[in-house]
Formats: sequence, structure tokens, C-alpha cells
Amino acid sequence: MIREVSILNSNGEPMFRKRYGQTNVASEILSIFVSALAILVPKLGLNGNIEFMNLKNTRIYYSNSDGIVFTLEADKRDTIPEMKEKLQSLRESFLKGFQKEISEWKGETSSFQRFEPLVDDITLTYLKIALIGYSGVGKTTILRLLREEELPKDHIPTIGVGIKGVKGAKIGNTSLICWDLAGQERFELTWDKFIRDSSLIIIVTDSTLENVVKSRYFVRLIREAEPEANIFSIANKQDLPNALPPEKVSQILEAETYGLVAIDPMNRMKLYELIRKAVMGM
Repeated sequence: MIREVSILNSNGEPMFRKRYGQTNVASEILSIFVSALAILVPKLGLNGNIEFMNLKNTRIYYSNSDGIVFTLEADKRDTIPEMKEKLQSLRESFLKGFQKEISEWKGETSSFQRFEPLVDDITLTYLKIALIGYSGVGKTTILRLLREEELPKDHIPTIGVGIKGVKGAKIGNTSLICWDLAGQERFELTWDKFIRDSSLIIIVTDSTLENVVKSRYFVRLIREAEPEANIFSIANKQDLPNALPPEKVSQILEAETYGLVAIDPMNRMKLYELIRKAVMGM
């Protein structure tokens, strides 16, 4: 996910800035850092090339042209060639479409407000979410709930993996792609492969003690196969009499846990907000 786009002059003064999600550092500190970087970049002799530096979980890409410095902060799982291409498109679109505003600029960021829709289009990325859990816990129902589809009345096991986009569920500048992993144990050898490159992994349990204890395996698997992914768990089927409360499930899994009744369409917004909170605050 792209976290922030900044355009500054060579004195480090911001001309345009758009933030999409939380970054590794406080907003004020990041702004000071980007401003200092903007003063340094013209001295590096990039000649239009795009370079980057690593932060804790993100990278800052930077380039300059015509006395203007362009920076883009993105998650490390976003591929370097793709992010460089996006920064190049931002640079070209800004320099081509705002020549008059640039020449007349007197320090007002409002001069470039109409650049914002273009930035949103250029920086759009796809965010992979993986639903993992044993068979019958409600992963496919959760996906259908999120997609506002008719909820299943009978359990039909997923074979391999189901991959679906979530129309209208845009978070920040990302569109969601959900991977619904088959939960039968004969597919166990594929789980580590299917969760790779996931930005968010949701462990789904049916809230029974046996299933929750068994699902601790998924926490270990994620930490080994995709340690940088954000995770939380859903204690599904909270309407059943033997359901453990989310607090107890959280203690057993050692992962943040939320209760849910996925067969209730009224819970769609709750589910969406849980995902939005996780994605924006990674």
C-alpha cells in the first residue's frame, strides 16, 4: 500500500501532500524528514532517476526534476519496479499538467488541489487479504458477507483457493483482493504458498475450544511464512451456545480477536471496519 505522496521544492517546502495510511513514524517527524530529503536530493545528481531508502516497514522513493522533488512512501511488500513506475507517472503528470501553477507558485498547497484525483488514480494498488482456517469455520461466508452476496445456507467446502475482488470496498488507495483458502487438511502443503505476499491475514475459527486450540498452528505458520503481514482473528459463530468469547480466543491464539456472526448481513459494516482499521494502521 502507498502511504504518502509528497511534492516539494528544492528548499523542502511542500507543494502537495497526500496521505493514505499511517506511516512508521509520527506525522510531524516524517514531514521534517521528507523536507530534509528534498533539500538533499537535488545535490545527488540523479538525472531523473528514481532511488529509494528503507525505513522500518516501508520504503521512501525519491526523484527530482526542474527544481521539484517527488517522494512516495510505500510498504516493502510493494514491488520496487511498480513503485518506481508510479512515481515516474506522478512526476510526469505534475510537470506536464501544472506548468502555470508551478511558475506562479507562492507557497500555497491549495494551488494543486486538482492534482489530487490524478494522484488517487496513479497510486491505486491492490491489497491481498488471506482468509485462513480449518474447514467449516465460515471463511467463505465471511467473504460473501464482505462482497454483499447471498449468504450460503449449507456448507460447501472450498477446493484449493477462491480469489475474489471486493467491489466498492476501497480502503485508502487500495482495492481489496481476498484469497479464501481451503481448510481441509489435505491442502495443508499449499497454505504457506497461498498466504505469501498477503498484506493482511485473517485467521477464522468457529469459536469452539477444540478448533481454537488447533488454530494456533496458523499463527505459527504465518510468523514463519509471512512474518511482516498484519494478522487478526475472527471468532465466528458467536451465536452458538458453545462459543468461546473473543477475549478467550485472543488469549489462546495470542492474536487480536473479534467476535462475529457471519451469517448475519447486519455485520457487514463491522467486518469492513475491522479490515479498514487493520489496513490503514499497519
